[in-house]
Amino acid sequence: MLHKKEIDLVVNIPKNLSSTELSNGYKIRRAAIDLNIPLLTNARLASAFILAFTSMSIDQIEIRSWDEY
Repeated sequence: MLHKKEIDLVVNIPKNLSSTELSNGYKIRRAAIDLNIPLLTNARLASAFILAFTSMSIDQIEIRSWDEY
């Protein structure tokens, strides 16, 4: 699905920092990076991102250039 560009955002949060857990989602995370698909790997950041998008309607969301921030 990633290679077919059917996914716009990847949220892949490891349960812990063990080598097994980090290697479980490695292919997904690597593909997201290689294909320039936004990737969230931090639970706190993912929660803030979801909260931000659910607190506004689609009409309130504007696309801005980085210079406007």
